[in-house]
Amino acid sequence: MRIALLAPFAVYGPKGTARWRTLPLARALAAAGHCVIVVAPPYDRPEHAGRRWREGEVEVLHVPLAGAGLPHLAQAAGRMAQAALAFRPDLVHAFKPVAASGLAAALLLARPGGPPMVVDADDWEAGWAAAQGLPAPLRWLTAWQERWVLRRAKAVTVASRWLQRRWAALRGDKATVFYLPNGAETTLPPPPPTRAAGGRVLLYTRFVEHSPEKVWAVWRRVAAARPDARLWVAGRGLHREEATLLRIAEADGLAHTVRMLGWLPAISRWGVLAAADLALLPVADTPLVRAKSPMRLVDLLAAGVCVVTQGVGEYAEYVEHGCSGWLAPAGDDAALADGAVQLLADATLRSRLAAGAVQRVQERYLWRDLVQVAWQAYSG
Repeated sequence: MRIALLAPFAVYGPKGTARWRTLPLARALAAAGHCVIVVAPPYDRPEHAGRRWREGEVEVLHVPLAGAGLPHLAQAAGRMAQAALAFRPDLVHAFKPVAASGLAAALLLARPGGPPMVVDADDWEAGWAAAQGLPAPLRWLTAWQERWVLRRAKAVTVASRWLQRRWAALRGDKATVFYLPNGAETTLPPPPPTRAAGGRVLLYTRFVEHSPEKVWAVWRRVAAARPDARLWVAGRGLHREEATLLRIAEADGLAHTVRMLGWLPAISRWGVLAAADLALLPVADTPLVRAKSPMRLVDLLAAGVCVVTQGVGEYAEYVEHGCSGWLAPAGDDAALADGAVQLLADATLRSRLAAGAVQRVQERYLWRDLVQVAWQAYSG
C-alpha cells in the first residue's frame, strides 16, 4: 500500500508529534512492506523548508514556506495536499486535525474522489488553544476545525482513552476510533543502581502536566526528607515556567537543590535519562492532561528509569503500580513526595521497577507492534 502521512511540524523540530509519533509509525509501516512518505510544514525549523530526503525506507518532504500567519498556513496546507496527491497514495493519514496538517486533510476530504483519509488526534486541540491563550476567534476556529475533520475522516486514531471516548461520541461510531498510544522504537536495559541511596531526581517536562507551584509543593517535601537530593529539570514551559520554579526555589532558600538542564537534544537524551536515579512526574488532573499520551513518560520507561507519578489518564495506563513504576493517587501530592523519598532510599526497589518499565514497553508499546492498530484503521 502507498501511504502518505501528513505531519504537523518539522520532523526534527522542537515540537514532538512528528519526531515521536509520525516518523516512528512511518518507519514501522515501511518495515511492514508499505511505500511511505511523510509530508511536513517545517514552521519550527524554517531553514529546512523545501528539503527532501530519506529516513531509511521512508521518504520525507518538508514543503516550501512563504512566511508565517494564516494566509501562509493555508498556502503550506495546499502544498502538503498537492504533495500527498503527487505520491498517488492509496490512503492518507493526517496527524492532528488542526494547523497545516489538519487543513491539508480538510482540503483532501473536500476533494471529490480523493484518497481515503485517516486522521490522528494526539491532543485535545481546542483545550490546547485555550491553554496557549489564543484569541477567541482562533480558539473558535480551532474547535470547529477539530470537530469538522474528525467527523468526516474514514477513521480516527487517538493517543489516549479520553480522546477515544470523546471522538467516538462525536462520530457516533466507536468502531472507527482506534486507540493508538505513543510508543518507543527501541528500549534500553535499565542501568544498574550506582549507589544505595540515590539522590538524582529528574523532572522531564514542558510544564503542561503541572504548574511550577505543584512541582515545588512536591519537591519541598522531598528535599526536607532528603537534603542531599537534587532535582534536574529537563525541558522548558510554554510560558517560561522553569524560570518561575527557580524563583520559588530561591525564595525558599533551596535553589542549590535545583539544576536547570534546558531542552535535551536527541544526542544527549538517553545519557541524561540513564544518569537519573528517579524520575518525578507530578500530574494535574485536568481534561487537557487526560487527553495526552505522555511521550516523555514513554522515553523514561523505555530508558529503564524508575518513575514515580500520579494516576491520571494515560499515566495510569503506562505505569502499573509496583511493577513498572510507582503511582500515587491523583491529587495527592504528599503521597507522591513520600513515594519519591521511599524510592530514593531503596535501590533494590528502584532497580526492580526500572526493569519492569522496560518490560512493559517491550510488551505493549513498541511501534513495531502498535503499527497493527494503524493497519486496522486503514483497512476497516
